[in-house]
Amino acid sequence: RGQAGVHAVETPTLIRYGALTRDEYFVSAEAAAAGVAFANTSETEPLVLLMHTAVHPDRPTTAG
Repeated sequence: RGQAGVHAVETPTLIRYGALTRDEYFVSAEAAAAGVAFANTSETEPLVLLMHTAVHPDRPTTAG
């Protein structure tokens, strides 16, 4: 368990069919550029996250 900015996040090891989880979030390019802080609030378990990045075909990219 933890926080992604002001949002609660969870990365459960077991998800039952139909269960609602807090394991998927969208971060806009603007928010990502400004920075998003992640914090682990569990006293016993690590917060393990997987990040996917993509370039939108209608949005130009900048080399940097």
